[in-house]
Amino acid sequence: MPPVVDIEETNRTASPKIRERLKECLDALQAHYGVKPMIYTNVDFYKQHLGEEFHVYPLWAAHYEQAEKPRIEREWTIWQHSCKGHVNGISAEVDFNVVNGSIFALQELCL
Repeated sequence: MPPVVDIEETNRTASPKIRERLKECLDALQAHYGVKPMIYTNVDFYKQHLGEEFHVYPLWAAHYEQAEKPRIEREWTIWQHSCKGHVNGISAEVDFNVVNGSIFALQELCL
């Protein structure tokens, strides 16, 4: 997996400042690890605060209660469709995710 930046709350920060700081973080991660980082966020946050300038980064889109795919107008790499999953051997609820394509495409993000 490439490094992933989880950004979901504004903490009363204006959108332009969020974009500026996120870009600085993504640039630093890419310089350090040598691969393009992934952005993890919910679909509404992405639409309201990030947008097109971040379309060049792989997206891990959190969007629950959708039957087929997340409702977003850009390519996504991983879709987190539930945070209330159940897996044998784990007593707590777990996140359920879907890779868009094959696991090999996901591995290529690290090259």
